Amino acid sequence: MEVSAQALAVLLFLLPGFVASRIVGAVAVRRAKGHLGEIVEALILSYLIYLALEAVGWGVLVPSPVAESTARVAFGRAAVSLVLAVVFALLYGASINHDWHMQLLRWMKVTVKTARTSTWLDVFTEQRGGIVVRYADGRRLAGWPAFYSDDPEEGLRYLRSPAWIDNASNWHSVEGDGILIDVRDGIDSIEFLKGGAGDV
Repeated sequence: MEVSAQALAVLLFLLPGFVASRIVGAVAVRRAKGHLGEIVEALILSYLIYLALEAVGWGVLVPSPVAESTARVAFGRAAVSLVLAVVFALLYGASINHDWHMQLLRWMKVTVKTARTSTWLDVFTEQRGGIVVRYADGRRLAGWPAFYSDDPEEGLRYLRSPAWIDNASNWHSVEGDGILIDVRDGIDSIEFLKGGAGDV
């Protein structure tokens, strides 16, 4: 089957955007997009990738040496567009995870939003210290968060070096590496430690 230069150009234009979109979805926590949203994002990412290539004189479509012929595809440059898609996607994903672009926009007073999908992610991404989990029945469990659910509805946290805190504020270490807790299981609140162990 013969593929025209125009059809191939369309495929080459879309492919880097879809590759970039998939990589961003793999490295960053984002709200689910519908099919139309995915296509629009891929188109925008493709446009940005090709705009960057054009800016440095590496356009994928180059003029044909024959004046009457249509432009031809430079396949070496098309491969570069895929490499650029990967790099661009990793940087974009990191920006979402670390809230870089939204920090800039908040500093400029453009928005008050963050790049993350929930306050849950905002808090547990930014807070690096230990936590004290207060249960509704009065128990307190302290530990250092190692892993946590992306989805606050799931509500799971894995605490390393866990310890129960009694009414006299004495810490009683739990044997083992850590403990998995479900924050939906009768938990009243989660406090964040200010300093070292025992400094609440």
